[in-house]
Amino acid sequence: MQISAFDLDHTLVGKNSSLLFYRYLIERGIYRHISILRTFVYSMRHYFFDLSLKELHEKVFERFLKGTPLALVQEEVKRFLNKDFYRFLYYPTFSRLRLAQHEGQHTVILSNGPSFLVGPIADYLGVSEWGSSMYSVDKEGKFNRIDSILLGEGKASYIRQLTQKFKTDLQEVTVYSDSIEDLPFLSIGGKAVVVNPDSKMKKISQEKLWEVI
Repeated sequence: MQISAFDLDHTLVGKNSSLLFYRYLIERGIYRHISILRTFVYSMRHYFFDLSLKELHEKVFERFLKGTPLALVQEEVKRFLNKDFYRFLYYPTFSRLRLAQHEGQHTVILSNGPSFLVGPIADYLGVSEWGSSMYSVDKEGKFNRIDSILLGEGKASYIRQLTQKFKTDLQEVTVYSDSIEDLPFLSIGGKAVVVNPDSKMKKISQEKLWEVI
């Protein structure tokens, strides 16, 4: 069994899928345009300063999701995906996904994005399975906490368990990601493909002789 495992944001999707969904919600009038400033500050702190990915999840959850009904979000995700979502895909990577599916490989999306978004996108693209960060709801069906955040080490662990399940070798795994935070994930398989890397990731790719698309 061959396995192709894909990161989602900036890999299969050309941008951050959560941010794209957030902008869609602004267009729908669910969030005000002024709230963009808060998300911009969070993003800048994450990419250039001291805000970790875990802390970014927590701040966004507290500010925008806590107390929101899951059913409402799920309905908006459906509308979001039905609004020509294919235009957001990064086609060099998407074509690799379609080729892997055509060849009968087991295809996986592993993302630190929230399950309410990653799961529907995975279904939309027809992959075999997916893993993501998990948010839980209370008895009223409203988001109340973050259960887990899927980072690079977690993605690598997921792949190890998957190869054990299928009794296949890690050399049969091809991994796609753009992020330096996914180095454990990229390093776990027999082949790593780096997508649209920044300068640091490009240098690592050259040192490790990883393919870049």
